[in-house]
Amino acid sequence: MITGRATFLVGAALALLLLGGPSASAKRVTVVPGDRPIAIDVPDAWKVSEIKRGIQVRTADEEVYLWLENYRPAQFQTLLDEHNAYFKDQGVKVVGAESAKQVEFPTYMLKVTEYPATYEGKPTVLRYISVVPKAEGERSLLVSYWASPAGDKKYDGDTQRILNSLAAAYDGK
Repeated sequence: MITGRATFLVGAALALLLLGGPSASAKRVTVVPGDRPIAIDVPDAWKVSEIKRGIQVRTADEEVYLWLENYRPAQFQTLLDEHNAYFKDQGVKVVGAESAKQVEFPTYMLKVTEYPATYEGKPTVLRYISVVPKAEGERSLLVSYWASPAGDKKYDGDTQRILNSLAAAYDGK
């Protein structure tokens, strides 16, 4: 488990450095609209729906869920409280202390936080990726990730392509 966690943290940091192109079977989805929009490439087979602060992306088999939500710093705790309530309602239980790592980039800071958790008594994957731009006035982005361990492995490549496209959107600013 530690090896997988370290691999994910390194992978997430590298993903946000790389300017990966969209896959042949991906749709472009806007996460943060405006003059300088943030858009990502989502595999065609994944389902996308709008939510209050952004979008929800999930695999067709519902093994992986991603929420990409933009927020102002003052809204961060409210956003976390909403997610905590949602996960509690779903039966997800945090069973240990979180582990977090921060990585600085030229235009933004990235923080990855993982929570040891269970769902229906079995291990589940729960992590948050915060993207905080260094420029004043730009909205931050919270990527919440929930997956079964099998889904986490099965869709790792697709998830990395989504994060690569997110990195490209931030690096292009």
